[in-house]
Amino acid sequence: MDSKLWAMLIGLIAGAFGYWFTTFHMQPILRFRNLRNQVLMDFIYYAQVINAEKLNEDMKKLFRERVLVNRRSSAQLFAAIQDLPWWYSHYLKHRGIEPEKAATHLIGYSNTTDYEDAHKVEEAIRRNLRLPKQT
Repeated sequence: MDSKLWAMLIGLIAGAFGYWFTTFHMQPILRFRNLRNQVLMDFIYYAQVINAEKLNEDMKKLFRERVLVNRRSSAQLFAAIQDLPWWYSHYLKHRGIEPEKAATHLIGYSNTTDYEDAHKVEEAIRRNLRLPKQT
């Protein structure tokens, strides 16, 4: 075969492999990492609205947002876990990251209105996702 044909064939195979690897391995990992960071940002943003009973209307709206955001994050995290490549899932387990438990705890966190209980659940989520501790 002609060298140009070989170069084209190798380029085509390399491009197809690159597309496959990026689409089915790297994008799910990036999606998971973005969700993990989003959970941390939500913890920081909604930290003051664990219980909305004695708060003003704006804070009650923020409390309702916190509940919905945590539930959405839980669902998105569960969905992202399903797309992760097997080798990355094993890597997470090896590092002690348990996103399934964190997603389950996020649902519980969204229903929590007691400050101490919320703190315990948040620490469990942080531990399961290996997020930095709150200072």
